[in-house]
Amino acid sequence: MPTARRMGRAASLAVTVAVVALLAASCSTSNSGGGGGGSASSAKAKRIALLLPESKTTRYEAQDRPLFEAKVKALCPDCQIQYSNANQDAAAQQNQADAALTNGAQVMVLDPVDSTSAASIVAKAKARNVPVISYDRLILDADVSYYISFDNLEVGKLQARSLVGKLKAEGKGSGTIVMVNGAPTDNNAKLFKQGAHSVIDASGLKIGKEYDTPDWSPDQAQTEMEQAITALGQNGFAGVYAANDGTAGGRSRP
Repeated sequence: MPTARRMGRAASLAVTVAVVALLAASCSTSNSGGGGGGSASSAKAKRIALLLPESKTTRYEAQDRPLFEAKVKALCPDCQIQYSNANQDAAAQQNQADAALTNGAQVMVLDPVDSTSAASIVAKAKARNVPVISYDRLILDADVSYYISFDNLEVGKLQARSLVGKLKAEGKGSGTIVMVNGAPTDNNAKLFKQGAHSVIDASGLKIGKEYDTPDWSPDQAQTEMEQAITALGQNGFAGVYAANDGTAGGRSRP
């Protein structure tokens, strides 16, 4: 939707500005070290590792990656991007981060598969004096250089207000709904859920079934909705709260 695209562009601009600032600081530190080492370092291309978590949610390949790459090219033409997508595999993302560090990444932009286990990636990067930007999803218990995201608690509230308002307008304000939340390993999903509950719980609506969807998987969301329909009946609920477009698409499949 247009609002999501605008939010994506804003986040892309913020993260690329932060990357360029960190690269400039890194190069300045290298060049001030004296001797041949500083000169050799400055002669190398600036390398940015961009690690995204998955591709089932269309935004990452359709918006986040191309927007980031375009903005980096505009702000830093001699920068090279080392891109990896973990496809919802936390172990694979660990390996991708290790490879990026081995290949000389000077700044890492990390959107974690698992917000907790990704702290070890940050620790490895810091051991090499590579700053890490926690992008979109907060990396828990980690000393990152920047955290760039949206107000995810407010996002959940806005989603819920839209659903509640629509159902009340249709005379279904005391009906039953199904909640299809995001991945339990994603801190954003926790905040969406918290924000949504703060609205729904006070609205008069009843929650008939609620699910936390592993990997934000549309296929799993479809399975969850099939389970909800079996439990509640085809006409046993008035609406569905789905935490993102992927889970919404999964729950609406025939």
